Amino acid sequence: MLLSKLFFKLYALKSERMRKVILTLVSRFEGGQMHSETLRAIFSKYHNIEIGMYSYGGCFNLDHIRPFTKIGRYCSFAENVYVYNANHPFDRKSAHPFFYDPSLGYVGTEQILRRGIEIGNDVWVGQNVIILPSVTQIGDGAVIGAGTVVTKNVPDFAVVVGNPGRVIKYRFTEDTIQQLKQERWWDKDIDDLRENLDAFTHRYNVPFDNAKEPNTTGT
Repeated sequence: MLLSKLFFKLYALKSERMRKVILTLVSRFEGGQMHSETLRAIFSKYHNIEIGMYSYGGCFNLDHIRPFTKIGRYCSFAENVYVYNANHPFDRKSAHPFFYDPSLGYVGTEQILRRGIEIGNDVWVGQNVIILPSVTQIGDGAVIGAGTVVTKNVPDFAVVVGNPGRVIKYRFTEDTIQQLKQERWWDKDIDDLRENLDAFTHRYNVPFDNAKEPNTTGT
């Protein structure tokens, strides 16, 4: 505990080399990305990235995940996932970051709007997925296939593939989705779920092939 607090404070020194070492050590000492509370505290405090417990993988890549990103619990990220929160301003004389990014030393304040995105719980994001700034929400239980370019919000438990990404099916029936949303199993700690592992190790409820797709028209 004392060592974790020390690492958390040292991270404020803003040495890139030291920060990488600290992230590696914290993850190792606290049981890896899935379990480390200090790792999550560092991402929240210093990078404005919220990551729920037991989520792991590319969501901890600071080169690929932008600030104002909120990720739920039990999410699985491939390593090469990109989440963007802003576009270059193509309606101005120049789209170059010299003219909108204050960190480069030419403008005093941020000149573009950076949007936040909320990614739900138990979301699986495949290799080489790109999530564009037009996306503000990815629902609980969603699956984003490898190589997908996500351009709009994703419903709960939808399976999305392609460029641009499109919903090809849902993991469960509409009734089952509502049941899972009400149950909110992901709010429980993994030790509490040990008592009922059978629910997670077999096909759950009605197979999709025999199910009715949820209504996606909004009516």
